[in-house]
Amino acid sequence: MGRLSNKVAVVTGATSGIGEGVALMFAAEGAKVVGVGRNDKKGAELVKRITDAGGEATFIRADLLQKENVSAIRNTALKAYGQVDVLVNGAGVLVHKPFLQQNDADLDLILETNFRSCVWTMQSFIPVMVEAGGGSIINIASISAIWPESNAYFYGAMKAAVNKLSRDVAREFARQHVRINTILPGPTDTPMVPDYVKNDPAVMQEVIDTLALLGRLSTPEDIAYAAVYLASDESLMVTGQQMVVDSGVTISNP
Repeated sequence: MGRLSNKVAVVTGATSGIGEGVALMFAAEGAKVVGVGRNDKKGAELVKRITDAGGEATFIRADLLQKENVSAIRNTALKAYGQVDVLVNGAGVLVHKPFLQQNDADLDLILETNFRSCVWTMQSFIPVMVEAGGGSIINIASISAIWPESNAYFYGAMKAAVNKLSRDVAREFARQHVRINTILPGPTDTPMVPDYVKNDPAVMQEVIDTLALLGRLSTPEDIAYAAVYLASDESLMVTGQQMVVDSGVTISNP
């Protein structure tokens, strides 16, 4: 407990899946959490869960497809807490279908949600962190960035772009003590699991048996543990790195 005491963390995609898991664990570790999402009801529920447990949080309803909303998130967070020490880019969408069926609308959605929003948030929050003497940015990528995954072509390409961007920007701002790292989750038990997997126990078990060498899918909490480390002062010497959390999927086929 208390690994993130005195830190303020902005978490996008905080109303579902990995983002929600990260927000909850950050609060449990003492961070003041600014959750960002598009669902007011789920945002209110997130804040209630955190405050009922003795934590501190606020929710900002914002669509990251609009650049002006990113500045509003930054300004609201600074007005509420006076600082931002950690940024977690957890917002993301998955289009899962054969390559020839993926269209321009799918590409635009993946590009804007999974990549462009990371560009905008980092450009908005890095100056805040530089002025404060440092900070930690954690971009949630995917093993799709480094491991072939059928039917997730645009998704994997944009996650690879997030990895590359994170590493390059980390190099530019290392001297200012702004650390930028990525987490690459494998199959994780969230609403983003494709319907044909989560709705068929036999298919789900096949995925676990053939790919998840550690015997189960990851949970949002598994990913959040990695995020806590990268957000905390325990990782002050870690930047420009990618942390794979995948139950052994990427080593399942030597």
